[in-house]
Amino acid sequence: MGTQSEKYKAGATRFEEVYPRRASEDPEEFERMAMENLFSEYWSREGLSTRDRRLLILGIVAAQGNDAILKLQFSAGMAKGDLQESDLTEIPIFLSQYAGFPLSVVANTAAQKVRNDLSS
Repeated sequence: MGTQSEKYKAGATRFEEVYPRRASEDPEEFERMAMENLFSEYWSREGLSTRDRRLLILGIVAAQGNDAILKLQFSAGMAKGDLQESDLTEIPIFLSQYAGFPLSVVANTAAQKVRNDLSS
């Protein structure tokens, strides 16, 4: 990790537990701040599991219709074992009642893309 701060290193460790990729060894300012704050502080707090946090994010980004983050979270959840294949069906169905049908279509499409990637 080079000359990164201890907070960055702690955040990078947590990031790598959440996502199936490594944190940068030479981060830009935005990534450095995400590791030192978001991952070192918020993702590392006790009280919520990684799955809990991921489900919260999925609900929020589904309500926003954010296809890119939906795919990222579904993929990372599958890769890290926080989600099961049945979640790729059940989560969009459940969200349809809270985010509304049009936005749940976005979530379902993202989940289907992840499911298709898993089977190819």
